[in-house]
Amino acid sequence: MSNEHRSATKPVNNKPFLLGYTVTPIGDGQKSVWSKIAAAWAHKDGEGYEVRMDALPVDGRLVLRTVKDDQQPNNEVVEPSTDGPA
Repeated sequence: MSNEHRSATKPVNNKPFLLGYTVTPIGDGQKSVWSKIAAAWAHKDGEGYEVRMDALPVDGRLVLRTVKDDQQPNNEVVEPSTDGPA
């Protein structure tokens, strides 16, 4: 692999562009637990992403969300369920 190819696939910076979550309904399904299991960085050439995963979702569903500037890193968030399975 050439150095040119390697540099094109390195993340642009240390802050991920996307975070990946597995979403598990709890109780009556009105709330869900979002567990962070992945992060994605844009390639320097803008043609793709590097995704690093700490786990695989059991149901095969991975939710990717953009990282907001004021977002604090945390592992789990409980919030109202706004959508059904993809």
